[in-house]
Amino acid sequence: MISHASVVPAQRSGDAVPEVEAVSAVERYKEIVALAGESVQRMREVDEQRVKEALDRLVASQDRMAEAVEQEMLTRVGVTLLWESALDLLWDERWLTMKPLPAPDESVPPRPQEHYNGMMELAHQRLEDSLQKRTLFRKGL
Repeated sequence: MISHASVVPAQRSGDAVPEVEAVSAVERYKEIVALAGESVQRMREVDEQRVKEALDRLVASQDRMAEAVEQEMLTRVGVTLLWESALDLLWDERWLTMKPLPAPDESVPPRPQEHYNGMMELAHQRLEDSLQKRTLFRKGL
């Protein structure tokens, strides 16, 4: 159905219009400026909170980065020490060609560093154990 509602605004049709308190342009301008000022203040407060949160995240990120750099240095030192220890253990094995420390294999799946440190220690311990057994067999001959 088509409604026959008038397209003429109520103010022009002479129908009853709710009364609006008359406000001067200056007062209305002051209200709008005050609303804008309040909005700007709220935005500043929100921005200050966002900046504080961003700085907190930045500090936490920098702390994690410093820890990662320190862990990397400790791991490199540990690898070097275990490699030199392995070379010392294998020094008497003249048939074995000694090579320099290989570059890190970055194709391994991502795991916590403690996992790789443990695997490194385990490999070194197995090398020591196997050389110990071999020495025992030689002495027994």
